[in-house]
Amino acid sequence: MARVLRAALVLSVLGGLTACHHGVSSTRPSARPSSPPGTTLTIAGDPESAAGATWRLIGKLDGRSIDLEGVLLKPRGRGPFPAVVLSHPAGGSAQSYGRALGAVMREWGLVCIATNYTHARATATQIPGTLLEQGASQTNVFRAHAAVLVLAGLGYVDRRRVAAHGHSMGAFVTTAFVAAYPGDVRVASHTAGGVLLDALHAPGVPPPSVAQARRIQTPYQWHHGLIDFAVPFLLDRRFDAVLKAPHEGHLYPRLSHASVAEDPEVLAHVRAWYAAHGLF
Repeated sequence: MARVLRAALVLSVLGGLTACHHGVSSTRPSARPSSPPGTTLTIAGDPESAAGATWRLIGKLDGRSIDLEGVLLKPRGRGPFPAVVLSHPAGGSAQSYGRALGAVMREWGLVCIATNYTHARATATQIPGTLLEQGASQTNVFRAHAAVLVLAGLGYVDRRRVAAHGHSMGAFVTTAFVAAYPGDVRVASHTAGGVLLDALHAPGVPPPSVAQARRIQTPYQWHHGLIDFAVPFLLDRRFDAVLKAPHEGHLYPRLSHASVAEDPEVLAHVRAWYAAHGLF
């Protein structure tokens, strides 16, 4: 009996060392999160709590140095759950936008993840990227992709059912991200986004281009308020005209740039769009 107990103790210790080898910490070890090769993922807090958890991913990913952080919220239970990547606007952050909208979408049964982009407010500049690479830059697109890889390492996420959603600058990120990584996302949506004509597009310009929109294969839904003095609704009208993937758009005469992001009617349309395309 003593030998059996000693053997069990050794196996337990070895199992703990194996878990530590991945560089992952979590308040819920049963979830057994893992990080992409060459990186270390740290999860602090309880993703099922009201405020959710925070995460940080550091190391080398696809040959690029990274140091990214964000928030993570999940429904109660073991899953596997569908998930959504939430992309914040300029002046916002993963902590503000991700927690606020994540609290709503978690009630739909989604694991919600957000990361900070180069246009985040009140956060240290992360890696990769600079303040000059805002909106639909390759840097931000790569950050969104990294968030999907974090989801893929969580034992409670169904990697085949991931959505993407963003507002304003985050909408620009979402469009460019879905165009660049079609295998990452099953369905997408945004509020207050759109595209620029290719002739007006240049490096460093936050909105994505018409050419990027035409590459999108993912079913996509967009929403824009007509009382929007930050991002003209014509950018989304152009987006709708050039999009080849299954799509639909909604204009709201009574909504402003800010209010369209959290309007209940808008979110009801988003939820129905996700359901129609097999996210739930």
